[in-house]
Amino acid sequence: MRMKSTRTESRPDRGRRLRWVIWAAATLAAISCGVVILVAIRSPFTQARVVQGLESIVHSKVTIGKFHKVYFPHVGCVAENVTFAGTASTGDSTRLGTIQKMAIEARYADLIARPDYIARIVLDGLHVKESALGTGGSSASTQASTVRVGEIVADGAVLELTRSDDKPPLKFEIRSLTVRSFGPNSTWSYRVNMQNAEPPGDIISDGQFGPLNLEDLGTIPFSGSYKFQNANLSVFRGIAGTLSSAGEFAGRLGEIGIRGAIDIPDFEAAKSNHPVHLTSRFRAKVNGINGNVILTQVETSFLQTSVASSGSVAGKPGQKGKTTSLDVQVDNGRLQDLLQLFVTAKHPPMNGAMSFKAHISVPPQGRPFLTELILLGDFGVGEGTFTKPSMQTRVDTMSQSARGEKKDQSKAKPDADADDPENVVLNLRGHVEVRDGVAKFTTLSFNVPGASAQMDGSYNLLNRQIDFHGTLKTEAQLSQETTGIKSALLKPLDPLFKRKKAGAAVPVKLTGTYRDPHFGFDAAGEIRPK
Repeated sequence: MRMKSTRTESRPDRGRRLRWVIWAAATLAAISCGVVILVAIRSPFTQARVVQGLESIVHSKVTIGKFHKVYFPHVGCVAENVTFAGTASTGDSTRLGTIQKMAIEARYADLIARPDYIARIVLDGLHVKESALGTGGSSASTQASTVRVGEIVADGAVLELTRSDDKPPLKFEIRSLTVRSFGPNSTWSYRVNMQNAEPPGDIISDGQFGPLNLEDLGTIPFSGSYKFQNANLSVFRGIAGTLSSAGEFAGRLGEIGIRGAIDIPDFEAAKSNHPVHLTSRFRAKVNGINGNVILTQVETSFLQTSVASSGSVAGKPGQKGKTTSLDVQVDNGRLQDLLQLFVTAKHPPMNGAMSFKAHISVPPQGRPFLTELILLGDFGVGEGTFTKPSMQTRVDTMSQSARGEKKDQSKAKPDADADDPENVVLNLRGHVEVRDGVAKFTTLSFNVPGASAQMDGSYNLLNRQIDFHGTLKTEAQLSQETTGIKSALLKPLDPLFKRKKAGAAVPVKLTGTYRDPHFGFDAAGEIRPK
């Protein structure tokens, strides 16, 4: 009896419980339907509102090929075949960018608590052209967006930069890009992994950007760090190697301070087949609005030589492109290190202490590099010696003869190259100006013990023609001892110096080409005062 009574008493409780569950489910369903209907009526994710919001951000005319709303598991929308063209206020139809698919995701609670907040935007197939950048503000009637976005993801995007010349556009392939806390009055954080266009290499960067100031873009804060790896320098004519760089940057978009380091373990210039390990530390300022770069300090080292430089890569009013301007200085460097970069021989032909100071300018004229290059500089090589034994022997022999000293024939060794004329210069000093592919030298001087020369002239960097004229002076009478210089620099002048006294000075010239120079008496020349 007790068991039967218990069962009878539990049935009403179960019924009440079931009715409550049904009522709660119905109420929840009604509320959900009401929310969905309300969202459908007042949803911010209509095609018109999405277009208006995008135009206020990118300041371009936006069209959408296909559009539909999403209600579960989140509220939002999906737009396909989105295009950005011209500006929002003009009829310009130039296509600036496309998105294959854009998914906008928001939370139902945010529609009430934060109506201008979007949780996430995913962009698939984003393709942006250069002209889409920097056009903000071209439409005065377009109002700034108040939308805030928690996260924007644009993996697989492409940034295409057109160039002023006939070269194909530069394409930056963005493997992954995530921007967080996007909004007009907030600081964004970002992380990007991309393939650089030129030189090709991998870039990883993360940092912060904003808040935005559309009235003065140059004041927008910008900071972060970067790594640039596996950059192939062989795409640039005349050099090769694999570059890696890392650094930090901070400042305003109009002036971003950058400091970093560069490492090239196999740098090679002019196809010399002599790769060297090159390292550099630098400080620079970059204008993110116009791309101008100010190099405040650059210290480059290779082998046992260091080069200090500073300058800029910047545009000028009324001029297309950017002019490169550098001040370069080498103190107590090694000539053999510099020659190692350019000569194809197994060993550099000459050793010696080197100093060099120059100003270099390359305007963007669209001509070949050597014809655009402008260089003004002073140089000096002291205490130089030749690495080739036979060459150094001839230098020593010429010095002995110029001083009037008799060569000890018993100690002389046969020289298979004794009859090959060579251009022997030591303690070289001078001033050089390079313009339109021609290097003009003034106050050029060189000497060996017992002989010295002063010359002016030019060297054509394009066809390698040589044209130098000047004065050669010796310390001794050469009429008795000319055997030792028959295959050296003064060989063509032996007959002339046989009739001269010690300290004789005669006009000389150096003509021909780099591979086939001719040194001799200059009948039309004048004796120049020392």
